[in-house]
Amino acid sequence: MSRTPPPHRKPLLNLSFVAATAIGSLVMGLVCTFAPIEAQIAVLGVIVSVLGGLFLGYLEQEAERERRRADMIERLAVPLTLAPEHDLYAQYLAVCRCLTDLAEQTDPILREIAHLKLASVVGQLEPLASGTALFAGTEAWRTVYEKILESPDLKEYRSVAWVRTKEYWQDPPGRQSMRANFTAVRRRVHIERIVILRDDLWPKDHPLPTGDIRAWVEEQHNHGVWVVLVRESDLASEPDLLADVGIYGGRAVGTQELDERCRTVRFTLTFDPQAVRLARDRWDRLYLFATPYRTLLDRAPPGA
Repeated sequence: MSRTPPPHRKPLLNLSFVAATAIGSLVMGLVCTFAPIEAQIAVLGVIVSVLGGLFLGYLEQEAERERRRADMIERLAVPLTLAPEHDLYAQYLAVCRCLTDLAEQTDPILREIAHLKLASVVGQLEPLASGTALFAGTEAWRTVYEKILESPDLKEYRSVAWVRTKEYWQDPPGRQSMRANFTAVRRRVHIERIVILRDDLWPKDHPLPTGDIRAWVEEQHNHGVWVVLVRESDLASEPDLLADVGIYGGRAVGTQELDERCRTVRFTLTFDPQAVRLARDRWDRLYLFATPYRTLLDRAPPGA
């Protein structure tokens, strides 16, 4: 059964206030009646000083109460903000329970390990809170990549593939990602890909790329991906355009960093409109140097 809070009593009806006021008035009345004027002035000064001190003390107490109230509101702000976000709020409660249980652990080594773990978790969450997901030394990013391609609201996907070896996206994870591209095309997602090729993969005296890279490019072309090609050497004056980038409509931009064996070193996915606009600007600049694969096929001599 809930308890009804006691009614707030007005200061004028407080017994202590009434008693103190009555005694003070009686003393001042006696002083005014029987004491000389000098004593009356002295008593009045004392009373004014006491009242001033009480008033300043009251203000200090009010300031302290206000500080505590603001501190409580600040602590409540996080759960109140998260309450409508059911998925995040459930995780918040789980973290709170774990921290509460951890506070009961007294072993200093265990507490130190927990501190390091928590610092690591916070370090991973901070970029996410700003709209950036980082994947380092793992192919787990491809799951997110494919999930975005499967989004029903995605209508356009543009990517830049900086191909430096013939093994580019030829391993099983890479082939799976290509199949995800083809599936998206069948769902009427418009996909454009600018392929940057080194001169040994597309020699200047060859109308088309060579070997496995040509097969990789042609497979995409045959599945409905709009492919355009550019030689790496043609971008010597624009080195900032050399990158592996994916632009997911107006939603996000992903940047892939590869090692010399075409293994992913880092993948950064940013859900930031400004980053998307900058990536589109770079795309437009890069497109000026590129030639559609379809045009290259039309220009190539028979049997090339």
